[in-house]
Amino acid sequence: MKIRVYSRAGDPYSDMLRNLLKYYGIQFEAVEVSRSPEKLHEMKEISGQYNTPVIKQGDKVFVGFDREKIKEILGINPEQQK
Repeated sequence: MKIRVYSRAGDPYSDMLRNLLKYYGIQFEAVEVSRSPEKLHEMKEISGQYNTPVIKQGDKVFVGFDREKIKEILGINPEQQK
């Protein structure tokens, strides 16, 4: 299922999320909201807030960076490492 990650330049939690997904070889669409009022508004509509990062997978939306919760939500198995 397609994963979309809304992030903000200079946000360490956004960086950690992207690095976590790359580490496990999970494909995602990166959406940078810092330079796009339209994408920022889209993220606000989806998540109800302006905090980053935001993960959208199908109907599921998760805001923030909680490594274990993200693994659980995305079904990441620790042995899945690429």
